[in-house]
Amino acid sequence: MAAGTLYTYPENWRAFKALIPAQYSGAQVRVLSAPPHFHFGQTNCTPEFLRKFPATPLPYYVSNEALPGSTPEAAAQVVQWVSFADSDIVPPASTWVFPTLGILHHNKQATENAKEEVRRILGLLDAHLKTRTFLVGERVTLADITVVCTLLCLYKQVLEPAFRQASPNTNRWFLTCINLPPFRAALGEDEGFTGREAEAPG
Repeated sequence: MAAGTLYTYPENWRAFKALIPAQYSGAQVRVLSAPPHFHFGQTNCTPEFLRKFPATPLPYYVSNEALPGSTPEAAAQVVQWVSFADSDIVPPASTWVFPTLGILHHNKQATENAKEEVRRILGLLDAHLKTRTFLVGERVTLADITVVCTLLCLYKQVLEPAFRQASPNTNRWFLTCINLPPFRAALGEDEGFTGREAEAPG
């Protein structure tokens, strides 16, 4: 029996933040991402839908006990990284990527500022991951899942090899995560991102 139903649109990186934890925990999540069940921009804007589905921490709901952090200290660090993804990564990633998808008009100065902010973020991650396999502890947590999913659009759309070259530890961690079976099961083998795009030139 499904633990719940996830209404989303295809290739939604936010949905992956719930679907990957579900793979780790074995939770059965029913996904409705196409008409007539779900039409993005219409179904999710109705008063009935909004009353039934206010903002909720779904990734925590479907995860197992280890993913949110196995100790209070680890749990606090996980929350820190989850918050970092939303507050620090999403804004510049959206500014840089959305114009390439036709979602926003291109603004040269805004894009250049976003690139520099992404460069800073990748450098911060690179320093943190220099002696670590994962962001928190020795195993995958919601921190890794959330940050990887938030970086997906950057790696798929705009991060050229020369740009990534300065962040080898970040690239190594990113590739490690996306090639783990639970990630692959959620992301799909044919969704257009194998991880080869993340390899910096040797």
